[in-house]
Amino acid sequence: MLLRLDDLGLPVPPPFCRGGAPAFVPERPAGAGAEAAANAGTLASRSYVALLHELCEEYRLPGVQYELTADTGPPHARHFTVSARLGMHERRATSTTKKAARQLAAEQLYTYLKENLSRVTKDFVEDEALARAHAKAMERYVELRDETVWRPHLGQKVADYHLGLRAQLDEEKLSVALSALEALGEREPEHAVATAAAALGLSVEWRALPAAHGELAVLELAATAPPLGFAGRDRRSAACAALRHMRRALAPS
Repeated sequence: MLLRLDDLGLPVPPPFCRGGAPAFVPERPAGAGAEAAANAGTLASRSYVALLHELCEEYRLPGVQYELTADTGPPHARHFTVSARLGMHERRATSTTKKAARQLAAEQLYTYLKENLSRVTKDFVEDEALARAHAKAMERYVELRDETVWRPHLGQKVADYHLGLRAQLDEEKLSVALSALEALGEREPEHAVATAAAALGLSVEWRALPAAHGELAVLELAATAPPLGFAGRDRRSAACAALRHMRRALAPS
């Protein structure tokens, strides 16, 4: 292909140019490489998705809609095309990852809006917008952390599994949980386990597990370390198993 390009009179690198002369390489001013690398680093560190979002919020534009419009290529060389749409304006970009394609589409749409709305967006400061986007992301991260009841205990020993539920409770919550279990007595097991789990700050999740003779009812308590699941022929027996474990695990030593 390079030889064919040379036949057409286009510059190609040696040794593919038949005349043996090196291809024309434009001179670059001193320090241009370092400047280009610095600019590339600056652009790479910018999230145009975040910038576009902040621009829309500040000037009360509708939210940008992102859509994956194409997914082509073999598994080892996928190419994804993502569209970014704002009202009647749409830009598309293709890259080897969905995230990169989304960023490129957002960059194109953001650049278009900045150029065509320059009179009204002249006070939009990109660095401040990125700082706001970062602050919002950190707030969402903190909120997600606060919503997590417990984190997995990666250093927990198998020999200490039976202590896991009790070890994660402070004295006040443990007292409330023990009082709730004592007050429940022999009430309807499903209701009892839901009440006890709420006192412990846990959620109850039910699943059906295929078995040789029908299905098993599986009750999971989330989130605990280690993960706790109880199975039975029906929901009542699974709930009874969960209550028995909770009473043993939380009983005063």
